[in-house]
Amino acid sequence: MYVPLWIQWLILNFAGPGSWIGPTVLKQLLGGPTTDLNMIFPITWISAVFSFFIIFLLLSKRTSKLNSFMIASACPFGAAFLFEFIFSIIALIVHGHHILQGNPYYIALGVSWLIMPICGIGFWSRNRILYGSITVFIVGFVIWIMIGFPILLGFSSLILNYITKIATFSIVTSLFIERVCLKKK
Repeated sequence: MYVPLWIQWLILNFAGPGSWIGPTVLKQLLGGPTTDLNMIFPITWISAVFSFFIIFLLLSKRTSKLNSFMIASACPFGAAFLFEFIFSIIALIVHGHHILQGNPYYIALGVSWLIMPICGIGFWSRNRILYGSITVFIVGFVIWIMIGFPILLGFSSLILNYITKIATFSIVTSLFIERVCLKKK
């Protein structure tokens, strides 16, 4: 399933109006957390790298190395856009701020990122870490909204951005934690 998802992602990110996005993202990924000098990117980069390695390790016990690598590579993109999608919707509602630029192509491009984790759906499971991550994600955004949803203005918005971003990567990553059923003795 990951082949068609990667093909659509490559086409949308390296062709058409968004052809600059793919090379920019790859340069940032390969350059590391200091590639982008804003205060959020290092957290995003570190979360993506941890997500990749954890998913790869979790899946390498259950499927081939190639499958593990392809799924683990796709999931951080989905996590990144899951955060950006929710963030953008709230920014639009609270501030009228069009972070997604109101351009249908950029929305399609973002959705191409969002659907990437679906390539591992056969390995998903529910677990306590998933539920805890979802709770932190929701509570973090609710608190952020309650204080007026400041965007990178002050310490509290920065901390809430970090918490909700890490929770987003944790949600996607924890989908791959295998649920262990205990046998009754």
